[in-house]
Amino acid sequence: MSSLIVALMIIYNVRLRYTAVGRKEMLTFFWSFIMFTVSCIVVDTGVSPSGSSTYAYFVSFQIAMNGVCCWTLFFAGLSSLNLWDDGSLHTMAAMFGSSFGVFVLNYVVAILTFNNWTSIINTAETIPLFVLYFIFNGLLLFMYLLCQLFICFVTLVLNWWAIEALCLSVFFFVAAECLLYVFSYDICTSLSHYADGLIFSTLSNLFAIMMVYKYWDIITFDDDEYIRYTEVVPGVGYKEEAQALLN
Repeated sequence: MSSLIVALMIIYNVRLRYTAVGRKEMLTFFWSFIMFTVSCIVVDTGVSPSGSSTYAYFVSFQIAMNGVCCWTLFFAGLSSLNLWDDGSLHTMAAMFGSSFGVFVLNYVVAILTFNNWTSIINTAETIPLFVLYFIFNGLLLFMYLLCQLFICFVTLVLNWWAIEALCLSVFFFVAAECLLYVFSYDICTSLSHYADGLIFSTLSNLFAIMMVYKYWDIITFDDDEYIRYTEVVPGVGYKEEAQALLN
């Protein structure tokens, strides 16, 4: 629940950055993260029990939204390179269309794996699911990191605050994965089964998301400074009119 509150606060702050580069792309990413968080709550808290007939569908949705989060973050990272007109109708249509394609691909592979509907993808042949979940998503995150490092060291004047936020995001993400997949059993045993690595992994992932926002906030700091602290925007009119056009 804390992840939802923090994500909504971040979305509110992103919406205030009316002229920031990649604003709509980042909003799409954070809304995707909210959907992923909701799916995690449903699956991890037992709203859909693991033995129920609906469990496989909810887990497939969770896996699909995880893929969408990675894709939208990568897409937003590319937008920061000014390869296209960020926030335009064509750009957002491409983002929504490709995100839907990623969602369908992940969902279909996951549901086929869990339900044994084919001989190629089933519970005995889980390689396609693992390739999508770990390798494909990992490559997207790695390419996002490369894009941002290029921005920090080449495109923009060297900004150590931005680099620090980016490094902290990577640190918390790696820590979250280690807490979930490596140390979860040890944590569960040490805490007498009152908690496992999932809760600490969730918190660490939340910190990583916060650092992603902070990094974007730092590198786009000057983009909307004028519109936020003045009432008239040259060529447009009053601030309310500019906001209406940008929204």
